Amino acid sequence: MRLTKLELHGFKSFADATDIVFEQGVTAIVGPNGCGKSNVSDAIRWVLGEQRARMMRGAKMEEVIFQGSSARRAVNLAEVSLHFENDDGSLGVPFKEVVITRRLSRSGDSEYFLNRAPCRLRDIGDLLRGTGLGADSGVVIESKMIDALLSDRPDERRELFEEAAGVGLYRDRRRSTERRLEETSVDLQRLDDLIAEVQTQVRSLARQRKRAERHSELNERRFQLEIAVAAREMAAWHEELGKLESRIAELREVVPASEARVREAEQEREHRHGARAAAEGQRGELARLVGTQRQQTLQLRGEIAVAEERQRNAGARRQRAEEERRETETHGVRLASERAEATAAREAAEAERLAAADRLEQFTATEEEARETVAAARGIVAAAERSVRELQDRLRRLEHDGEGTAREHGEVARRLEANGRPNSREINIALERVQGDRRALLNGYRGKAAAAP
Repeated sequence: MRLTKLELHGFKSFADATDIVFEQGVTAIVGPNGCGKSNVSDAIRWVLGEQRARMMRGAKMEEVIFQGSSARRAVNLAEVSLHFENDDGSLGVPFKEVVITRRLSRSGDSEYFLNRAPCRLRDIGDLLRGTGLGADSGVVIESKMIDALLSDRPDERRELFEEAAGVGLYRDRRRSTERRLEETSVDLQRLDDLIAEVQTQVRSLARQRKRAERHSELNERRFQLEIAVAAREMAAWHEELGKLESRIAELREVVPASEARVREAEQEREHRHGARAAAEGQRGELARLVGTQRQQTLQLRGEIAVAEERQRNAGARRQRAEEERRETETHGVRLASERAEATAAREAAEAERLAAADRLEQFTATEEEARETVAAARGIVAAAERSVRELQDRLRRLEHDGEGTAREHGEVARRLEANGRPNSREINIALERVQGDRRALLNGYRGKAAAAP
């Protein structure tokens, strides 16, 4: 088994379809850092079934698809294929060339193909198990895996030695067997649960079966009892039927005489029906005559009642007319006396009217004189009010002057006291004279104001 070719399309930096052919001998890929040499080993590891995005130097598996650049757009599909020669039959398939393909889209769909036929990752793992190939084998070694090869940790070296010795096949088989055993134990536990559930159902069904058998037995007994009851009823019916047949025979002997009596009764009934019809006709005629007489009687009674009512109304009207005549005569006498009284009263009222007219003329003249007097008095009152207002104004001025004189008197008195009090008696006499004149003048004004009407 030998690797012959690697096909890449849309994987990391391989945007276009690229074929790398591995000839006999050693094939080396040389280039500067960042040219994509590690992408080749990543592609081999990826197509062999690597599921860890970290091993692909990314955060998620979709990053292995070409992301695009400034010169071209991104692609939506990454596909890698490995071609192996199988001339010696190392791979357990009947093909001389085996092609393993893995395809991934941006939607997250991942597919595996074996010679262009869809398959599972497990199928590819089973095919490559024991050949030294695989995502976790030491066939594909990156630069950072050199540290793991040179590590002094026993578990890491053990994994490498086991992988180189081909123990990984058995380890995987053991793991798969243990996993299947665990699944089998889980299935056995599930079977125990199902058996317990089925046993519960079986017990329930057994109880139901017993109930069904009891039901069938009871139905059979009921059917037998129903048959016995039906037999007894049929025997009773047969006995009653015999009695009815004997009664029918007796009735058949009595029927001719009964039919003759029935015919006679029918003839009698028809004769009586005819008599009844004639009687009904007579009764109808009599009823018609009675109805006519009743209507006439009712009509006469109505007319009599109307006549009596008219008679009563005429008597009442006559009585009211007599009362009205007597009242009219009484009212005529009263009106004659009232007319005489009214004539006398009119004459008296006429005399009073003439006297009132004379008094009215006198009152009118007096009113005119009074109005002239009131107008003159109003003029005098207005003049007096003006005089009073003038006197009040003069009085207020005099009172104001008196208050000023009193203040001056006090001031003069204080000055005189300050200057040695010369002849204070004469000054007091002069002041008393001035105050007396002021009081006389005020009294005169007040008398005039009081005398004004």
